[in-house]
Amino acid sequence: MRNRNSLLAAAVVAGLGLAGSAMAATLDGTLDSSLFTSKYEGDVLPQNAGLGFTLTDPNGVYGTASDPASLGSGNGVNYLTINTDTNTTVVANQYGDVYHYSVGGASSSWTPNFLGGFTIEMRAIVHPSNSATYGAGLQGQDVNSTGLFQFFYNKIIVELGTISGMDNSDTWHTFRIASYSPNDSSTGQIYQLWRDGVDLGSIAQNTSFPNPPKLYIGDFISGSAEVNLDVDYLRWTTDGAFAPAPVPEPSTTMGLLLAGSGMMLRRRKGFVRQD
Repeated sequence: MRNRNSLLAAAVVAGLGLAGSAMAATLDGTLDSSLFTSKYEGDVLPQNAGLGFTLTDPNGVYGTASDPASLGSGNGVNYLTINTDTNTTVVANQYGDVYHYSVGGASSSWTPNFLGGFTIEMRAIVHPSNSATYGAGLQGQDVNSTGLFQFFYNKIIVELGTISGMDNSDTWHTFRIASYSPNDSSTGQIYQLWRDGVDLGSIAQNTSFPNPPKLYIGDFISGSAEVNLDVDYLRWTTDGAFAPAPVPEPSTTMGLLLAGSGMMLRRRKGFVRQD
């Protein structure tokens, strides 16, 4: 995996103009996603998880043999697969267009406020698709703005910018989005993004979608059914904007390993055999 500086450099080259981690001081600290208030684990279909997910399937084929959503298991991980990667020039194969799950509303677990902040974390593998026109969509919105993220096998599109130079298909990767307003105003809301604990910077709000608060995952862009995604989990909290735990620097990690080895050597040296 590339280090933080090279990832940020790639983002700047792509024209995002991402803000650096200096703004992270306004976050509500760090929090492991296992402590989030709402947790979807990919061992059941979302509509059966008891979290209030609604399935949007405009072509009405949910529950048939061609359903783009299924469950899988491998290497000790149970996961949800959303595969709408079809040939949209054939009408019969367009079943996956705008196929997605959403949760939101006054009585749901997704009731964010831009002043209070919210956090979303997804652990996933993003597979290549036919033409890579659209990637797996993850969108969180409140009454003030929307954060739209498209995860491809080799990049992330944030609104109209691109962060390139990564491989999201080789193994499980963890993506986290935190939204908050550093100046406590409706015009100052930002969305901060991390990949595997590495801070990729932040983007400004998008106020073009005055929709009620909802959290979306899947394919929600009309005209292209090209999502091929495995989801280990999707977790969220509307109780604040939290950064992931810091990733140890390589030198720190090596120091910890050496220290552990030293302890083992000392233990062995002090061992006296009793016959």
